[in-house]
Amino acid sequence: MEFRKMFDVYTSLFNTIPDPFFVISENGDYLEVLGGAERSLYDDGSSLKGRNIFDFSEPVFARFFMGQVRKTLESGLLNCFEYQLETSKVDLPKNGPGGTQWFEARLYPLSSLFQGQRAVTAMIINISERKTLQQKLRELSYLDPLTAVANRRFFLERLSEELESYHTEKIPVSVLIMDIDHFKHINDSYGHLAGDYMLKELVLVSRKLLNKPDTIARFGGDEFIVSLVGTDIGQALELAEKLRVVLQNHEFVYEDIHIPLTISIGVSDATEFDTDISSIISRADKALYQAKEAGRNRTHQG
Repeated sequence: MEFRKMFDVYTSLFNTIPDPFFVISENGDYLEVLGGAERSLYDDGSSLKGRNIFDFSEPVFARFFMGQVRKTLESGLLNCFEYQLETSKVDLPKNGPGGTQWFEARLYPLSSLFQGQRAVTAMIINISERKTLQQKLRELSYLDPLTAVANRRFFLERLSEELESYHTEKIPVSVLIMDIDHFKHINDSYGHLAGDYMLKELVLVSRKLLNKPDTIARFGGDEFIVSLVGTDIGQALELAEKLRVVLQNHEFVYEDIHIPLTISIGVSDATEFDTDISSIISRADKALYQAKEAGRNRTHQG
């Protein structure tokens, strides 16, 4: 009698836990379902008790999860892992947050049989909010805070991937580096806030001419670098020249002051001899230097 009372107390306590707690057999039967009281995070899983995971989940997910159950039973250790789940594809009452959610599972093997079966306990925790925050922080770590384009770090990672695609799939990739002519003069004459405006406006104008796969990044100071995916050197030179002319003709107006702007551009492309991105960038950088040496406001190929 005393045991029955204590069991009722423990069950009641478990059912107040926000996160769901399951006992799952090695065959995928949900032998016990407790907790999961927080409806802002979970659908009501109480109906899963007595059902098999293959009955209410998609086969791909069920096989994945049962693989983790077997791994836990074989190791005899705590097994923690994360997974993403489209909740609409799980057959249970829909009264939770809905949509695609991220979860962390904590599986632990029971030392004795439960209802005559080998089983694990499984605590499931909704970590969608944490994942969203991590993604936002990751995106922020790749952005230039002033212009909101990619920063140097992100660009180098992306260009490395694009160079690999060039070698494996023969997708051409070109690089252009552009630099504002006499940017120091702009800062000295009109102030640094005006200089910041010029950088942001340059980005806005440039983005309108670029295709979706292309990546523009602030490489440092008033220097920007662009990777052009699927663009050969001839097309890259045409685009660079168009960009130079468009920016030269664009009206840059800061606090009712018209500020003239021209840029110099260096262009290069990936070749079969490029084993890393440094050589591609180096050629574009040298071409930029040549454009400046030749009088600025022009495009050169490296």
